[in-house]
Amino acid sequence: MNFTLHTATSLLTCFFSFPVCATGMFECEATEKSAWLSERQVTERLVSEGWQVRRMKEDGGCWEVYGTTPEGQRVEVYVHPVSGEVLLINQRGTILYRKES
Repeated sequence: MNFTLHTATSLLTCFFSFPVCATGMFECEATEKSAWLSERQVTERLVSEGWQVRRMKEDGGCWEVYGTTPEGQRVEVYVHPVSGEVLLINQRGTILYRKES
């Protein structure tokens, strides 16, 4: 009983000690939310470049976009929230593109 209680307590401590952070694999620098491009603006920009956008959400201070590249690859893309620049393209755990710092 004591061992089980100790193990459970240790696991809970580990679980709750992680900071609340982005769930994705990339983070953008902090920017004012009022300066962000809207979902519509980001979608329009990507579509004009030949992308298909299925859905998007905020993650790690970036726009995280799920869609298809102009070449037809289904990917997860991290877009800078102010400039709209593609910063990272990921496909099933493989990084296809990462902007150099």
